[in-house]
This record gives sequence, structure tokens and C-alpha cells, in this order.
Amino acid sequence: MRIGIVGAGAIGGTYAWFLARAGHDVALLDIRGDHVEAVRANGLVALLPDGSEEAVQVEIASAGAELAPAPIVMVATKAYSTEDAARGAAGLIGPETILTTVQNGLGNDRALARVVGESRVAPGSTTVAAEGRPPGKVLVGASVLGGHSHTVVGRPRGAASIPAAVGEFAAALSGAGLPAEVVESADLVIWRKFVLAGSMGPLSAALQMTVAGVMENPPARALLFRLVDEIAAVATATGVPLDAAECRTLCENTFGPLGHHRASMTVDVAEGRRTEIDAMCVEVARLGREHGIPAPVNEVVGEMIRALEAR
Repeated sequence: MRIGIVGAGAIGGTYAWFLARAGHDVALLDIRGDHVEAVRANGLVALLPDGSEEAVQVEIASAGAELAPAPIVMVATKAYSTEDAARGAAGLIGPETILTTVQNGLGNDRALARVVGESRVAPGSTTVAAEGRPPGKVLVGASVLGGHSHTVVGRPRGAASIPAAVGEFAAALSGAGLPAEVVESADLVIWRKFVLAGSMGPLSAALQMTVAGVMENPPARALLFRLVDEIAAVATATGVPLDAAECRTLCENTFGPLGHHRASMTVDVAEGRRTEIDAMCVEVARLGREHGIPAPVNEVVGEMIRALEAR
């Protein structure tokens, strides 16, 4: 199957490596010239848990016009680049191409819908964890390599049925070692993942704490759960039933074992990079206002991260 991936960073690169390794025709689009040249010269190289490296050959370009269309294209950029990335992928995206996304945050599918229409956008979510490495390389963890990840792709909003390309894409992922399933609606899965990323990421970034630092600090922990409660209330108001108590338990079980890990947004703020806050706390606060649900902690944490970015 020909599969396009826009954004060949940690997540996009990991998907591309697994799919190409399984024999699929993978076309990558990435704006980083050094990354494109490295992949062209040496292939897309995976750094494996045993210390070895394995390269696969993929088609890669820095301009969408250089690539032929694919029946399905996965967008794997940072959330703030979603719409621009899709518009820049002309060529790779044909008139019938289905777009899908497993990005962090809320609203990525709506951003893509502004480019191709909602009936051609399949919202999704993933537990694939990945880390970026020098140009042309991606670190593949033991858990993902062992098949312990889960990708979910939903029916496009406004589509009468699930497009064939979506089912073929999920089958390709599963066959490549990245277990995937197609569901009627991916909204619940997206929001459950967001409860984790959309609470700990922004709060730990604002406080410049590790995950354990937040969980072991009573005031910080209380703020975390206030964020979680607001997220659950806003999700429920939008039609996605999330139970706040269950979400708190999910956070306890997920964050407890992570120790002094720094969330990616914490690293972004510390290193002066732009963050995905507009698709996280800021979006929760916006949706809350739209549905009459107060989300003051999300609003304040969101503006704190914006202020840190402006700095």
C-alpha cells in the first residue's frame, strides 16, 4: 500500500520505518533539509533496543509537489503546524486522499478538515511512544518493537461509512507490527489520551517540574486533578462522556511509575521552543466557554505557557 506521512519526526519516522520495513510504499514529507538529505543518503535508520541500527528505504521530499498522491496520508507534525502542513502537502494529497492524524491535543482533525473537508479526515490516536534523534534516525523503544502499542482510527465526521483506505491503513499497520483498529468514533479514545497529555504536560511545563515532582507535591498534585476534572467536564459537555473519578485513577496509574521524567512540553519551554498549548489547555478553555463549562485552571495554565513562550 502507498502511504504518505507528513512530518518525519519521532512519531512520523517511527510509523514510516515500521511500514517500509514491512514492504509498504512510504512517502515522507518533511521541511528539515538536513533530515531529508540524511534519509536520502542512508535510508531511514532505526536505533534499536539492543544497540544495533537498521535502515529502510523510503521516498522523502521537502515539498509536497515532488511526491505522487497516496490513498491515505497521516499528518504527524506538531499541532500548531497541522493546517499549514496539509496545505503544503499538495501533490501527496490527491482529490480522493483520506487524511488521518494521531497527533497530540484537540482540534487537529478540524484543522485538516479546513483543507480537504471533514468527510475526508479520519481522527485517530496512538500510544506509540518515540524519541527524535539526529537527522535521518529514530529511536524505536522495546515496547513498541514488541508490538505493545495501539493505534485507533475513526470514521471521518460527515462520512456515511468508513472509507476503504482507512481499513487498509489499519491492516497495514497491524501487519507491520503496530497494532491498529478502526472504530466508528475515535473521540473517546482521543479525549482519554488527552486527559493525560493535556494535564501533566502543561502543568509540569508551567511549574518546570518532573512528573514525579508534580505527583509528590501536594499543591501541584491538587492543581493537576483540577485540570483533569475540568477536562472531563468539558469533554462530557461536547458529547464525549468522561468520568472525572476514572480520569483521576487513570492519571494515578499512568504517572505514578514514570518517576522523574520530563514531559515534552516541559522540555520545549525549558529550551525556548514553541509548544502545543493552543491545542491543549487553551482549547479546553475555549470549548468550555462555547459549552458554558468554566475551565479556569486550564485557562490560567494555558496563558502561563503562552507567557513563557513570549519570553
